[in-house]
Amino acid sequence: MPSPLRFEIRDRIATLTLDRPDKLNALIPTMREGFEEALAKSAEPGVKALLLRGAGRAFCAGGDIGWMAKALAEGRWDEMESLLDLGAFVAHALVTLPKPVVAVVQGPAAGAGMSLALGADLRIATPEAAFSMAFVKIGLHPDWGGSVLLSRLVNPAIAGELMLLGDTMDAARAQTLGLVNQTVPADRLDAAVDTLSRRLAAGPAGTFARIKATLLRNQGLDAETLRARLDAEGAQMKAAMRHPDAQEGLTAFMEKRAPRFA
Repeated sequence: MPSPLRFEIRDRIATLTLDRPDKLNALIPTMREGFEEALAKSAEPGVKALLLRGAGRAFCAGGDIGWMAKALAEGRWDEMESLLDLGAFVAHALVTLPKPVVAVVQGPAAGAGMSLALGADLRIATPEAAFSMAFVKIGLHPDWGGSVLLSRLVNPAIAGELMLLGDTMDAARAQTLGLVNQTVPADRLDAAVDTLSRRLAAGPAGTFARIKATLLRNQGLDAETLRARLDAEGAQMKAAMRHPDAQEGLTAFMEKRAPRFA
């Protein structure tokens, strides 16, 4: 079976690519080893920045709903929770990585996929990009750091709207809200990423690290408080998974109908 992640370092820029294009790069527990290895290598001195990308037409559709529905129906709680724990690890590692992280979003970034994009310091998107905190639509709580990271970037009313309604927004609105730094046509995306990569590769690594630490501190966070907030988010998601609404939401999604929540 091919690896669900690809990782390379070229010209001092690391690139981590989600590589399940047939599943819109949906997240599964077997990605753990690839994430851990990629994030460890990205922290090494020879790397100046990390790019997050998705293969094919999507950035990341979030958790693999088919896998989740089956695991939930079979009561495989350990596997479900391992995916949540992986998300907390990845979110914490991205935010505390002493290197700039850039998410390149060329299509859907939904649920945990949007959370993953929010873990980056900068986001470049095409007009076709679509962002959604879609968890509520299947009776679940945001995970992979989504509730914590979104609250760093927008005001509470907007964060509440995006999480409570789960509506999809296009790249234009995401840029207006400050969730996207730059929008470029799809045929110019790679050129824009290359230009930014060259700037970061030529930049001062030590200063990058200090700036990231300052940004975190200015929001009242450090590595420990960030971990505590991610753990609290995870606890809410684990509780939501055990509520009947989650089973109904996942079942309805698989059956392509509107859920009937309690």
